[in-house]
Amino acid sequence: MSAKKVLLDQYDLHNVLYNNVIADISDEESDKCIADPMNCIKWLAGHLLWAQHNLANIGGAKITMPWRDHFHTKEGGSPEDFNAPKSEMPTLEQIKNKWNEDAPAIRAGLENLPDAALESVIQVRHPIAPFDNTLAGLWAFINHHQAYTIGQIGILRRGLGKDAMKYF
Repeated sequence: MSAKKVLLDQYDLHNVLYNNVIADISDEESDKCIADPMNCIKWLAGHLLWAQHNLANIGGAKITMPWRDHFHTKEGGSPEDFNAPKSEMPTLEQIKNKWNEDAPAIRAGLENLPDAALESVIQVRHPIAPFDNTLAGLWAFINHHQAYTIGQIGILRRGLGKDAMKYF
């Protein structure tokens, strides 16, 4: 099995888990902070959407990221994020709908990425260790980030008294 196939399989799993982990959570519930200084579910769901933009960039998918001003981090934000015009906070449903709207284009871009491109050395600042400084290493790190953040939402979901996230 190729590295690209493994990375794509992870991408596909994250799309399923993203939708499953926020299922049956109302917008009001998604705004609740279980304990300070933890993030709320809405922010984490939006942050995952924001991080998808990095995968779109890897695969060359042309998508727009609304709400850039809400979901980036100080460490990972770009000048485009920091200078984004102020926007209204979206609902959890809007965030989920944007994720699902963008997912097919992102996946197609990643799937069409030549295998050789994965070996190209990148000049992007990111927490790459222990991954190498290749496009494949960056993609693997982003997949880890997505899984980690989905797990955080899973814990918060249980804190709201919801059933555990279902895989399938």
